[in-house]
Amino acid sequence: MRHDWHSKTRPIREAFSLIDVLVSVTIISLLIALLLPAVQSIRESGRRAWCSNNLKQFGLAIRSYHDTFGALPPGRMKSYDPRYSGSKPPCTSTIVDKSVEVFALAFLEQAAIYNAINQDLAIIGGENSTVHSIAVPTFACPSDTAAGTPHILNPGALTKYGVPDPASMVFTSYAGMIGSTPVLAQPLPRTGCKVVPSLIAQCNGVFNDLSPIRLTSVTDGLSNTIFMAEKSVTMLQELNVLNPQFASRHGWWITGNWGDTLVTTLYPPNACDRVAMATMTAWTNSASSMHPGGLNVLMGDGSVRFIKETVQSWPFNPMSGHPSGASQNGQGAWVNLPPSGVWQALSTRSGGEVVSSESY
Repeated sequence: MRHDWHSKTRPIREAFSLIDVLVSVTIISLLIALLLPAVQSIRESGRRAWCSNNLKQFGLAIRSYHDTFGALPPGRMKSYDPRYSGSKPPCTSTIVDKSVEVFALAFLEQAAIYNAINQDLAIIGGENSTVHSIAVPTFACPSDTAAGTPHILNPGALTKYGVPDPASMVFTSYAGMIGSTPVLAQPLPRTGCKVVPSLIAQCNGVFNDLSPIRLTSVTDGLSNTIFMAEKSVTMLQELNVLNPQFASRHGWWITGNWGDTLVTTLYPPNACDRVAMATMTAWTNSASSMHPGGLNVLMGDGSVRFIKETVQSWPFNPMSGHPSGASQNGQGAWVNLPPSGVWQALSTRSGGEVVSSESY
């Protein structure tokens, strides 16, 4: 029997019209638009939790350091390297040396990195350059994308310290809290190498160049005192518009310089969103983060809290970031400071302020 395939009726399939396709694409686009913020929010929540865990690791390391040496690690110290220390160190030292993060290495399961450092020589020198580009995961917030990986520095950035080009450096997302007022490293040559009491009084945080600071010195209470805070290096890249080489000079994990591993509450949190861009110091020396609405801080009791950028702070000049009416006298001490806000009270170790957790 012959089959006549052509004689059979084939079913007619209706094709999608252009309108059907457009409607489908529109619906899919709307679904993506609705789901994307939720996915991004979940991802950011994960990054913020990761960042919080980094700070908790810092808290354990700082406590272990204190248990071992009986004091907190220095947040800033002048170099005793004979090439940069002058005739009467630390007064005549020309550079600031190791950061709190360097001192914490051995207590963050990074003893190998710490042991690779020549402690008798400047951390910034060529002899220690092998550790400059080593990335320690604990030192970088995942939302702070410029941190945690080596970056090539500007030509000549470290040549005077014996590091040939191209020099590289890893940036950090975290900094020790020096307190409510930024003061210069003590003692100063201009004071005859004598410690100035008014300046020492304003070194009111837990990480500075005073030695030693013990946990018993934190009379405001460990749960009411910030030890470390986020300090984003990613946002500093915006300042390259004003100075193309600016961002790469700040946020170095190895040094205790301003703009690297120290912050102050002289400026409001996330000053980068509230103070004029031309005021670069306010951007580099303030606590900041890439998390929406605020930043993580490590308290002295080891807890980590998220501080909203709307936390009460003393009034400030939006052009300079400085407290309204305040200035520095001839010795460098801050005068005419307004009453401290909650943000400033949290940064001092013995200010006697009463701070409620409901206020931040």
